[in-house]
Amino acid sequence: MYRIIDTHCHLDMEEFDKDRDEVINRSLEGGVEAIVIPSTKKSDYERERKLSEAYPIIFYMVGVHPHDAKTADHESYELALEHLKNERCVGVGEIGLDYHYNHSPKDIQKEVFANFLDIAKEQDVPVSIHCREAEDDLIDILISKKGVKGVIHCFSGSEKLLEAGLKLELFFGIGGVLTFKNSHLKDVIHKVPLEFVVFETDAPYLAPVPKRGKRNEPLYIKYVIEKMAELLGEDCEKVAVAGFENAKSLFSLDRI
Repeated sequence: MYRIIDTHCHLDMEEFDKDRDEVINRSLEGGVEAIVIPSTKKSDYERERKLSEAYPIIFYMVGVHPHDAKTADHESYELALEHLKNERCVGVGEIGLDYHYNHSPKDIQKEVFANFLDIAKEQDVPVSIHCREAEDDLIDILISKKGVKGVIHCFSGSEKLLEAGLKLELFFGIGGVLTFKNSHLKDVIHKVPLEFVVFETDAPYLAPVPKRGKRNEPLYIKYVIEKMAELLGEDCEKVAVAGFENAKSLFSLDRI
């Protein structure tokens, strides 16, 4: 059994409303020691705070997802700062850029992303960064905010993003995509140093093989660890320990 920290899990979503207790109990029994829940908009903050206080395994982040960037306002930032005073709130996220759907205008996405990076840098907390079809702008903003620490969430194998992220000493969130048959990440994973790897589910999405097509949950990270060890020709325990220790340090989870 591996020691696991799920660094990005939407356990607050309605997909878990009927059996959240059971999912958490399975996770605990399977070696999961911490689950970090990202926000997507300001209305998530309080709900996630309550979850983190109800379940010792849960920690949370505050931020506005690029899809919802048009909803961000002064209160989104002020409330984030208030929540970051809570020891259960361990970072800023999910923030970033998404030009695939453009649910929010690009300029607004960039402004909101930059504003939350400023908050994270000021408060010395990590960020969880979403990027889809927006690499150039995202990298430019990250370079302009150099010194921010955090994770490239749901890393899918972009070599441009890998090169930039390593230069900025960012971590890479490795999840179920690594196990997919046609995943480009499998071809790139050997270029991601273990010292910059953390594991995540993005649950309820992106369940790994052999659970693909089902609802994802933190326990399934074990399949990602085993696939990564296979691809690298490394011992599973070594890979698991690296991801656990990296996440523990990055999110200041020394209490677990």
